[in-house]
Amino acid sequence: LLPGLREFMGSSRPGLRGVRRPTHAGSWYEGDPDLLRDELQQMLGTEYAEGAMADPKLKAVISPHAGLRYSGSVAAGVFARLDPATVKQVVLIGPSHHAYLEGCALPGEEVTKYRTPLGDLPLDLDTLAELRKTNQFSALPMDVDEAEHSIEMQLPFLALLLHSPKRPAATLVPMLVGQVDAKSEAHYGRLLAPLLMREGTVFVISSDFCHWGAQFGYTRVGSPGLAKTYRDGPHPDNAKIEGLDREGMTLIEQQDADGFRKYLHREGNTICGRHPILVFLETLAAASGNTSPIAVDFVKYAQSSALPGMPPPRTAS
Repeated sequence: LLPGLREFMGSSRPGLRGVRRPTHAGSWYEGDPDLLRDELQQMLGTEYAEGAMADPKLKAVISPHAGLRYSGSVAAGVFARLDPATVKQVVLIGPSHHAYLEGCALPGEEVTKYRTPLGDLPLDLDTLAELRKTNQFSALPMDVDEAEHSIEMQLPFLALLLHSPKRPAATLVPMLVGQVDAKSEAHYGRLLAPLLMREGTVFVISSDFCHWGAQFGYTRVGSPGLAKTYRDGPHPDNAKIEGLDREGMTLIEQQDADGFRKYLHREGNTICGRHPILVFLETLAAASGNTSPIAVDFVKYAQSSALPGMPPPRTAS
């Protein structure tokens, strides 16, 4: 995928002023609108058939961002619980994989839309302007924005569910998280807490979980006794990796930001969206007392290595 991405980004095709292009369409996910729509609807249909229901009280999801083939079933598991009729604003928080960012960054002021094969999603220009006024966010260059996949991989499901002529379009507040420490995570959490308390606002936190194996320089494992999905394999290491992830997932469910930080320091788990998750946990903490109690539950977990025909463990969602 990466060579193709570099070729696309290095082409002479000009960008569209004010519009972020779907640069990963055709490689990380289907670029043809009809084929993409069918694939997403099939994934969501499977979740609905298994009992997933739209929840008008849903305030946030953690969704993976690997290629749709690998992570789509888990993303569908959370997006199937989104109630399109109640969503007015989506705050998208993802990690920066390729560019060094100090703190958090927002799209440039000239960006008004994020394009998808299923239609354009408008940015919430008023909310972005409010956040910029705090002087706590840098401006995200368009080339960095378009090269990053963590936020774009959330857009196909959002476009399918929220892009409708029958109701006003929900708006996006995209944000990339770069280098942050515990103090700045708490600071950004306080800045974002008022958004969480808004009626109709949903947070989408983009993160995969353990990236495991020699190619990632990480082979630590956890207790297989904590595994729920892969207690019986299909590979011997699946349950051990899940046990490692479940330990961190439990701390997230408990909304224990400090405990999650200690876990990350102790285990070094390669959860690429750890900082977006921590910013969100700090947002929950800052909003507590001003909103109804919010419970955190994990509804689906998967590892790409468990897909039919896949080699031994690599990435978990």
